[in-house]
Amino acid sequence: MTFLRILTPGGVITPDELQRLASLTRQYALGKIEVGFRQDLLIPSSDGQLPILRHQLAEYGFKVEEANSAHPNIVSSVVAQNIFPKLSWLRSGDYLDIIDSFDFEPRLKINLIDPTQELIRPLTGELNFIASATPSFWYLVIKIPALGKMRVWPELLDGEQIAQWVKTIESVLYNSTPLVNFEEFFQQVCSKFSGRTRRIEQEVRLTPKPYPRHEGIYRYDGHYWIGLYQRTNEFEAPFIEALSQLCKDTKIGRIYTTPFKTFVIRDIPKETIYQWEKLLGLWGVHTHYSFLELNWQLPDADAAALRLKTELVDAFERTRIRTSSLSFSIGERSPDTTSTIVIEPLSDDYERFRVIHSPDFYIGNSEWETFAGDVARKNLPEVLRRLTQKYYEQLSTDKKTTLTRKTPGLQPIIMEKVMQCKHCLTIADIPAPLPASYVCPTCNAPAGDFVEVMLEAIS
Repeated sequence: MTFLRILTPGGVITPDELQRLASLTRQYALGKIEVGFRQDLLIPSSDGQLPILRHQLAEYGFKVEEANSAHPNIVSSVVAQNIFPKLSWLRSGDYLDIIDSFDFEPRLKINLIDPTQELIRPLTGELNFIASATPSFWYLVIKIPALGKMRVWPELLDGEQIAQWVKTIESVLYNSTPLVNFEEFFQQVCSKFSGRTRRIEQEVRLTPKPYPRHEGIYRYDGHYWIGLYQRTNEFEAPFIEALSQLCKDTKIGRIYTTPFKTFVIRDIPKETIYQWEKLLGLWGVHTHYSFLELNWQLPDADAAALRLKTELVDAFERTRIRTSSLSFSIGERSPDTTSTIVIEPLSDDYERFRVIHSPDFYIGNSEWETFAGDVARKNLPEVLRRLTQKYYEQLSTDKKTTLTRKTPGLQPIIMEKVMQCKHCLTIADIPAPLPASYVCPTCNAPAGDFVEVMLEAIS
């Protein structure tokens, strides 16, 4: 069995689109839909179904990618609007305008994140645009291995030009000329595109939080929102068709996806909530699962990882292991990992594992500690039980202690424009524009032989 990815930029799809997709899935594939980690949708199918499925999806205008996507879906926190804390200036329309401005399919992983919301992790992309306190302007946090450690762009960028910045960054990054360092990269990008920017007045501060509520039925501001989850990670196409129809009947214009493999429907009028209760009851869709079930990050469409998770959850329930403040990933750790405990397979048959965890069990760390280096599958429940005990033994009972901590501020690289002699590379000791009488203090070159360059400022 294989699958195709359907891009849903920003994790947003209309009921009409989702209903049509479910119908095509029922007719030309296996009749199931899974939500991917980057808020895209996965359509499992047999190898024989792939050609006609791909053709039908393209006929209806869906953006189709293979399992290993060459164009990752754009992730956004628009799903969290109104149901989680948010910046006062940021509206759903701001996200959608930025997403609509992409007239190309980016090759890098793009994230558009409100730093105050709790639902979508902020730094799982390669180009992470973080909304600033200045209306319409965004930080850019870059996590690209070719550029070394994580870096913050030296200026705030206008949201209306994010797509242009991404296109320019990709043109420089995928140029055949190898990049020497971030400073050279910054100069090349700025030489190709000079967009509207603002000075950074304060560093980026992100506070990682425990896994949020992303499933269940909740009331807010006179409305309801519903997060829908399935233990198999797959939703039956006929149910998705019925759900989409109810959205249309009750004037709900958008359906959202999350990295936790859930669909979210928000802005549900309170007078229609019983229609949703009826829908879920008729289709046998449960809500309000336990943390044992929900606090997991699994690779997309990975049956072996899902079987292991199911096995471990059953063992946790039998042995009464509490995990409400912990989260688990199965697979190799990566920049996308958003959990506190990682179960890394050491063999292709999923029979031996390494168990690691973040220091002090805080979310948002890039460092890991090994708890058990080589564990047989049959021993995993006991090893994880001991690890949860370690967590609770070190947990402070001080009421002031929280389950999260603030990360150090992400410091931007401060760049400044200077005038440099093109002969001996001496930096002028006065700012531009240079007076006509100025000469290089090293080689006596005239002012006309100085060029403007960007250099990292010394703090």
